[in-house]
Amino acid sequence: MFDPTLPPADRDLLAAHPEALIPAGRTPPPPLRPRWEFPDLPDRIPARLTVVAALFLVALMTRSGALILITGLGLVLVAINLAIAGLLSARRVAEPPARAAARAHHGRYLTSDDLDRPARALLTRAQAAVDAATSAPQAATGHADTIDNTVVLPEQLWDIATRLRHITDLRARARVAENIRLDIDVSGLLAERHAALRAADTAVTGRVQALERYAAHLTAAAEHHRRLQELQRLLDEQQDYRDLLAQNAADPHAVRPVEELTDRARAAEENLRRCLEEAAHAARMLDPGDAAPDEEEGPDPPRGTTA
Repeated sequence: MFDPTLPPADRDLLAAHPEALIPAGRTPPPPLRPRWEFPDLPDRIPARLTVVAALFLVALMTRSGALILITGLGLVLVAINLAIAGLLSARRVAEPPARAAARAHHGRYLTSDDLDRPARALLTRAQAAVDAATSAPQAATGHADTIDNTVVLPEQLWDIATRLRHITDLRARARVAENIRLDIDVSGLLAERHAALRAADTAVTGRVQALERYAAHLTAAAEHHRRLQELQRLLDEQQDYRDLLAQNAADPHAVRPVEELTDRARAAEENLRRCLEEAAHAARMLDPGDAAPDEEEGPDPPRGTTA
């Protein structure tokens, strides 16, 4: 889960390397210092040193000055060869880009380890609702133009995720506090904590349900729009029949089928219009300013929260 204000290039990089992500509750590791590596040297050194060592042993056994001189020259040549090979294969290894991005943007993304089971379940519902809303044909055709699904919905989803992260942290602290044994009665303090957690959970659940209602309205509007298109296609195909009936316009019974089709088309259009108005109303209910009073009961979001 990423902050929607994260640069797209960094977001794509982190999404492609989930193993580099650092949970929000964990301190990011220090950056890795650049270092030099010589990948060819380990394969070259043993063979060349073996040859030089063999020549040196033969020279000692035979006490041959020429062999000792050759061994010395061979050792120099091996050193030169290794130096050249090392320079040719040398490479500077820096910190992987994904690791650097994960450290730089720590707190602007969440992992599964950042949420407990109830929080993950709520976030999954919210993500499913946003996916359904953004993929609805009504959103694609522009009929749901009262809200920018590509901007507001991701912001809503990220805000829900960060609040669930904070609730998860406070819920864990509350469990730890229950195991503390003191000489005084702290049941009132613990009860207040549980009440605050329930209120916060209820507020976030309400926001998730609002997203689900909005997605359902868009889906219903899409279905009505599809039916209206099918009806319009049938009416277009009926033009030949209308022309035929128009030739007998003097007969009131002949034009009645056309009038019935027209009435049905008007009713379908009105039904679609009402459905779109309901979807727009649900979109306005998702406005962060309207949701503020319900969220005051919950805990404040942690660092990195997008309002």
